[in-house]
Amino acid sequence: MNMTMTNTPIPVSLMGQTFSANAERMWHLNEIHKGLDLPDSKSPSEWRNAVSVELRTSGNLRSLDGSGTFADELGTIAYAMWVSTDFYLMVAGAFVAMRNNAVGELRSAKTLLDANMPKASTLDMKARGAGLTWTEACRVAGIQQPRLAQDALVSTGAFVYLVDNFGTREGSPRPHKKGFEVGAFVRASSDFGNREGWRVKPRGLDWLRGKAEEINLKVAEEKARKDKAKRASKARLKENLKASSPDY
Repeated sequence: MNMTMTNTPIPVSLMGQTFSANAERMWHLNEIHKGLDLPDSKSPSEWRNAVSVELRTSGNLRSLDGSGTFADELGTIAYAMWVSTDFYLMVAGAFVAMRNNAVGELRSAKTLLDANMPKASTLDMKARGAGLTWTEACRVAGIQQPRLAQDALVSTGAFVYLVDNFGTREGSPRPHKKGFEVGAFVRASSDFGNREGWRVKPRGLDWLRGKAEEINLKVAEEKARKDKAKRASKARLKENLKASSPDY
């Protein structure tokens, strides 16, 4: 029996009376018997059915010489169900309601899972085959703005721009060479329907998932910086126009 829990057990209410556990999280069943003015046939010592035997074996029910019979929460509820038909029906009714509610929630969750499973399976198969496009990979990984995310990865050195002989950037950013070497990304066999010219494989998708929060934060910070600079530029332009306007 676990005696290391620190949360306070909920008192047991029975026949209009409430009984609480002691410092060891045990209820005194003899006090419950006396407090409810039950007949001798319902005393803890007379509780000798298969349930009480199992509870004694597991340590949930204990008889102490000179002190009486004590039980933990499970044993106390079982005893209360034995002495009170009303309490038994109340516990059984609560269990049925809780079970039906849990089954309903499980069915709803399963319906939602079944509805999304085909999409997940299709993307998984695509990642293992030709690979996912950058936009698809970002959607699966939880990256909010795919295009801005590429620039964020360029700033960290994970992505790079191809440049021509004159140092001019060509196309959109792409993963560093190492990403292709380790199989996280793969060059697309055709540019049709794939503007980047490369795709994301399962290893790259796992990497993106791990980086998603960092990427989204960097994108948000960069967007805020650009918005601030844009507002400052507009303010300066407004001031310059005001200063250059003729004073008639």
